[in-house]
Amino acid sequence: MRGTMHDVLIFGTGLAGLRAAVEIGIRTRGAANIGLVSKVQVMRAHSVCAEGGTGAVMRPEEGDSLELHSWDTVKGSDFLADQDVVDRFVETSPDEIRLLEHWECRGRAARLS
Repeated sequence: MRGTMHDVLIFGTGLAGLRAAVEIGIRTRGAANIGLVSKVQVMRAHSVCAEGGTGAVMRPEEGDSLELHSWDTVKGSDFLADQDVVDRFVETSPDEIRLLEHWECRGRAARLS
């Protein structure tokens, strides 16, 4: 039996995997054949099932901070996460959330504005 060949294979269908697929599609102008692999049904990915939703420091004036978000992320990983990667993730997350909002990608969360 012959399988389908992909230019890129992404493991994980949470927000990070889906966002990676979108970015590859943009950069290749749709020319890349992208395969998504998930161990669960798409609507059961961790991003969809997260109790608190997707978090980012959107309102620092209300007491949230990059440091607190980094700490929560590292703690949530049982201290197994690469802390430099977590810091970069936390710094870029607000812009990614705004971009998704601009694209009108909304789940259960309210609009940012």
